[in-house]
Amino acid sequence: MEDGENEEFLENVDINDDVVTLRDLFERRKILLRKKKEILNKQYYANKLAAENQQQELVSVPLSGELEQEPPNQNLTSELTTLTTILDTTSTQNRDENITSIDVNINIVEPNKNDLEFSSDDSVTDPSFVALSDITNLKPLSPANTEWFPEREIENTAKKNGRKRKGNPNNWKRIINKRQRMMGEEYIGFKKDGTKFVQNDPKPARIMGPICMSKRCFSGKAMYCPKLTEEVRSEIFKTYWKMSLHEKKMYIASMVDKTPTTRKTKNSNSRRSDTKVYYLKVNDKKERVCLKTFLETLGIKEWTVRYWLGEKTTIDNESEPSAVVATETKKESARKYLMALPKLPSHYCRQSTSKLYLEPIIQTKSQLYRLYVDYSVSRNEPVASRKVFEGVLFEENISLYQPKKDACDQCCAHKAGNMSDEQYIKHIELKDLARIEKTLDKEAARKGTIHALTADLQAVKLCPSLNASALYFKTKLAVHNFTIYNLGTNGVACYWFDETACDLKATTYASFLVDYLTKLLENDPKDVVLFTDGCTAQNRNNIVSNALLRLAMAKNIVITQKYLEKGHTQMEVDSVHSVIERKLKNREIFLPSQYATITKEARKVPSPYQVITPDHTFF
Repeated sequence: MEDGENEEFLENVDINDDVVTLRDLFERRKILLRKKKEILNKQYYANKLAAENQQQELVSVPLSGELEQEPPNQNLTSELTTLTTILDTTSTQNRDENITSIDVNINIVEPNKNDLEFSSDDSVTDPSFVALSDITNLKPLSPANTEWFPEREIENTAKKNGRKRKGNPNNWKRIINKRQRMMGEEYIGFKKDGTKFVQNDPKPARIMGPICMSKRCFSGKAMYCPKLTEEVRSEIFKTYWKMSLHEKKMYIASMVDKTPTTRKTKNSNSRRSDTKVYYLKVNDKKERVCLKTFLETLGIKEWTVRYWLGEKTTIDNESEPSAVVATETKKESARKYLMALPKLPSHYCRQSTSKLYLEPIIQTKSQLYRLYVDYSVSRNEPVASRKVFEGVLFEENISLYQPKKDACDQCCAHKAGNMSDEQYIKHIELKDLARIEKTLDKEAARKGTIHALTADLQAVKLCPSLNASALYFKTKLAVHNFTIYNLGTNGVACYWFDETACDLKATTYASFLVDYLTKLLENDPKDVVLFTDGCTAQNRNNIVSNALLRLAMAKNIVITQKYLEKGHTQMEVDSVHSVIERKLKNREIFLPSQYATITKEARKVPSPYQVITPDHTFF
């Protein structure tokens, strides 16, 4: 925009109008800065004239220095230049803030503090003086009109997105609880509640128990138990519980000696392969004590000692290799079974995960495990346990299919109390504004002013689709339906294709949109408004945008792509998918072409659905 055109445009802008968009805010800011510049110039020259008059009156009085002031206009000129550049840059952007949020970096130069300090007699010196507060018409900040303050929202977002303080793991409750347990203090332990373990079981602090009073310890000379005093035992107890977990294990291993059993039973079926001798360190010397004195002095249980000494891995050594081999064989059997099942990629989160999903026929892991057991038993193959089977399921990154619902995460968070009322109110306002925008475009399309369209991809279908259990393990084709709904004419176009024709990528959806719009604009060329959800891989990407841009340039029209508020993307095109789903209920599908045939029969009034079955040459 040239300077003359810019001045003429600014003259036609009324500063009393409400600020609706960023452009309106920029234009009014320009006017305010220009008026401020004029006011400061008048004040500057008025002050200079008064100073010269005073100097002439007091010509006999020597002055210490001349009154020199620089016109405070450099900052204002810089601000006007910055705002003009930003405005020209953002003038071609989408102004519909209710449908698509645009991030704009606003570099606002703060005015000099001295420039804002006016003298007390401005109204007398300058009869045309107007205060900036009198020509400013910004609305007061309240939850009802926060959308009129784009820069305020940007400032708040910058504060929220600032660097957060680093977390200190030493202050975490779980770490504190773990430290207290290791130091022998009170802590909260886990307790089984039904099928889950819940950390709600308070455990008492470790205490030193009584010394052994058996006749064997007091009558014999081998044991040091009678000579132990409470002070010595207390010192040993405190020293032990000041150690870390690794140091405790090393202490137990050094204080317990293992010797082979001297007598063997005749049948040699005994599980005891050695004899343990227990010691306590007294005055830097190991003194032998009995098991009870050893455990009571340290405040631990016998199971802890045996587990730390590794008895669990030394029992039944001969059976270990075969057990490991059997477990690996069962895991391989479970993995082979899972690999034979047909799987689907994720439609809504392909960009963030590579997880594969089983068919929706299976609803729970228990049902899947029962099918696996029946399958393995029928083939006389080893059956893995439920735990091993779920472990293989996790390793192979396979999960059960759960259809994506259009439930809003923010609404659910507010219902659960995890979102403030202010944020929820703002979210609902954006949802309502998006709905109103779609309604207005729909009315314009009914009047013939524009073409208003809604587009979405139906949930994946499989072929063949039968209830026979024998076909469940057979390989199937994934069939997709991309649907476009014309809000002006209620016309519907369904593009049915399978995975042999093309993959689910951005160029696929761009091909569908360009093909439909090309045919639509041949007979009736006018502007197009396209409503979709915010799925990045499907709609919100540069490939689809560039394809629509090229078509708009070729047809000399304007194509506007609008995205509904996240979580509230229900559109008229969803009714098409619902009708097709009802028509497919209890129907057997043997070929992908049957989906196209059933789609044509799904609606009679006002007109049947248009079905297109593209091949690989179409894309």
